[in-house]
Amino acid sequence: MSLGEADGVLSWRGRIAWAHKFNLERSIAAAFQSLPGASFTINGARPAPNAALTTLGLERQWCNGWSAAATLDGEFSSTTRSYSGRASIRHIW
Repeated sequence: MSLGEADGVLSWRGRIAWAHKFNLERSIAAAFQSLPGASFTINGARPAPNAALTTLGLERQWCNGWSAAATLDGEFSSTTRSYSGRASIRHIW
């Protein structure tokens, strides 16, 4: 959504998504090629099968060529919480 103002434009964006992991197996078999019979299994952490993904962004553009933007991302499940963000300032001439 964008709002026009006298000296520029203010825009915001949002997104909500659902992620489903079909393969929850986190083990892998490994072996040394130069050492026959020395195989082993590595087990990883088991992820949640479902997660909610969110994004919220805001951008302000001025008529003089400057703009500033910020975005926040999140992933939420029964086992994890993940947050990230980024910001930028830009000038176009």
